[in-house]
Formats: sequence, structure tokens, C-alpha cells
Amino acid sequence: MAEGGEKVEKIAFTRRALIAGGAAALVAGSQAFGAEAKLLADIVAGFDRERDRRHVPSISVALVEGGRVSLVQRGHRSATQAAPVGPDTPYQAASISKTVAAMAAIALADSGKLSLDANVAIYLKRWKLPPLPAKSPRPVTLRRLFGMTAGCNVPGYPGYAVGAPLPTGIQILDGVPPANSLPVRMITPPGAVRAYSGGGCQVAEVAMEDAVGQSFRDLARDHVLRPLAMTRSGFFQPPDKSQHAFFAMAHDDTGRSIAGGWHVYPEYAAAGLWSTPADLARIVLAMIAAHKGQKTMFGADGLAGMLTSVDNLGYGVGVALKGEGPQRIAMKRGNNLGFRSGLVACPASGQGAVVMTNGNGGEPIVDAVLDALAQRFSWPGRAPWPE
Repeated sequence: MAEGGEKVEKIAFTRRALIAGGAAALVAGSQAFGAEAKLLADIVAGFDRERDRRHVPSISVALVEGGRVSLVQRGHRSATQAAPVGPDTPYQAASISKTVAAMAAIALADSGKLSLDANVAIYLKRWKLPPLPAKSPRPVTLRRLFGMTAGCNVPGYPGYAVGAPLPTGIQILDGVPPANSLPVRMITPPGAVRAYSGGGCQVAEVAMEDAVGQSFRDLARDHVLRPLAMTRSGFFQPPDKSQHAFFAMAHDDTGRSIAGGWHVYPEYAAAGLWSTPADLARIVLAMIAAHKGQKTMFGADGLAGMLTSVDNLGYGVGVALKGEGPQRIAMKRGNNLGFRSGLVACPASGQGAVVMTNGNGGEPIVDAVLDALAQRFSWPGRAPWPE
């Protein structure tokens, strides 16, 4: 697909960063913004010792409460540099990319450009869907691909070192060089088993591109990122050199920086999003607005479909689910090499949060911060968070 708009988007992003990043660079340690900022900052600061113990250089949090967004950041973009993180510092959102991809599919379905429930084979032009297991009575659909019930293998993707050759979307599906992952295959009958699959999201990405004749990055930009004013977000894979000065760097279990700053993920729908907690909080706000019946990019019933268990197997469209009725919450983890994050949305109660870190040891901290917020602000859901 065409890459023409990506360079312009990267340049615009960098110009915004030069303006917004100046003030952030003056402050070390912690920054807080918003109505609940003081309380939020105190909660997040309580995990500093654990963050140090787990070699996680920074944490950035957005809290949604009462229609307001409060922000706090602590630490540095890199363990070896003094530059602090700020509200505009992007992290790899990892598998939260799947939520954005699912929202793009929901928006396309609402506009009549595709169906979440049609056999995905009718959209695929550049790649043929592999044979299904014997006696598979139900088709592979976009709803099942994002609901983790399509029967696909390849749970996740390891990414590529900076500077390594990158595969095309079709090479990823076929598992041929320079792809470093297995070919995507249907290993269980669709609709029968819930099994987490980044490979299924790669199928969905290519199917969406083929259905509407646009690159996935353009689809996500036009149907999710721009409508929600997520101006600090994009599928920058890889980021250009001008962006390196503003992005959070990835760190391994020992706190060492990943060579090149991070791994590159050409599997956009599965793992390719760069974003900030403030931007991702706009997804939570959109869910809250849709629950209230307001006009959003979800359309008339897109949110209800997103929060409905696919094939009654416990996963929604692009999100894990917990609770029922007004207690229903949506959760999505993001785990790429050197980045750990989590998003929780409680649409009925109008609450939620996003936590992002830049270290492999960040997942327990993400979960603990989310649980502390859930307890303090009386969310309808608490840990353990759904997978």
C-alpha cells in the first residue's frame, strides 16, 4: 500500500513535538496535570521503589474520572539519558494497537464499507485464506479475528531490530523471509475456541486494506486517530530519526536500553501503534460518550458490539471483557519488547485509565497502578484484569 502520507505525518508530528516538548524538558522527575492530578501523582509515586527494583525507567498515566482527564508522568525516556518523560512522550502501545484496529473495522462497518460478520475470504485479494480444519461450520470473520475466536495461530510477534529488513504484510502472513514469524494458519474451527492471536489481527489488517483499497495506517488515521484527535499517535514503523529525540526508549529486564532504542513492528494492527496515555484516554472518553448515546465514531451500536462476548467465549471485539451490564469493563494490555501498558475503560460509570511504561518489568506495575486507581475511585471492576 502507498506510504506517501506517512512522511508528511511524521514531519507534522515532529514539529508538534518541538513545540510541546520544550517545556517538558525543563522538569525532571514528575509532572501532573488535571483535576485529580495531586491524588493521581501520589498514587503513582507510591510505586517508585518497585519501578526502580524492576528497572523500569518511566511511567506515564492518564486517569479518566467524571469526564475529565488527569495526567502524571515520572522518570526518564531512557535509563542512560536525563531527558524526562512528559505528557507528549509516545510509547509503543503494543497490543493496544488491536483495539484501535478493531475500532477502525467498526467504523468501516458502520459506514457500510465492510461487514464484521461476512466471511473474510470475500475481502482478501492479495492473499488466500488457508484451509479451515475439517468440519468447520462457521466462517472466519473480522469479528472473530478481533475477538480471538477465528482459530488462528501465532499468538504474538517479536518485532525486528532497527535497521533490519522488514517484511510486507503478505510476507508476514506467509511466514517467508524477511519475516521472522510462522505462517498464519487456521488451527481450530472458527468460533469454537478462544485463543489469543496476533496472526489473526494480521489477517484482519490485510482484509481491511483489500476491502477498501487503503493502507491500514491510512484507515486507522482516517477512522480513529483523527476523529478522536489523537494527534500524538501513529503507526510509525519505524519512526524516523527526527522522532527519536521525543519517543520513550525500550528497556530489557535488567534496565538496559534495547539496541536502536526499540524493536520495529510492521504488524501494524497487532502491535504497531505509538501513542501517549493522553491520546489513548480519548478512546475511553469515546466509549463513555457512546454509552450515553452520543454520536461517536462507534456509530449506533458499535460499542455494544465491541463489548459483547464473541461466540460467548469471553472476549470482545479488540478488548478483553470483565463484568456484566453496568459492571462491564473493557481492558487491553500492551506488551512489546521493552514496553508494557494497559488500558481500562468503564463506559457505564464514566471512568478508566491508561498506564504506559518503558521496561520489560513494567507489567506488574501497570496492573498495580490500575488496581490502586480502581480501588480509590470505586471502579466497577478490580484486578485480576482480564487477559
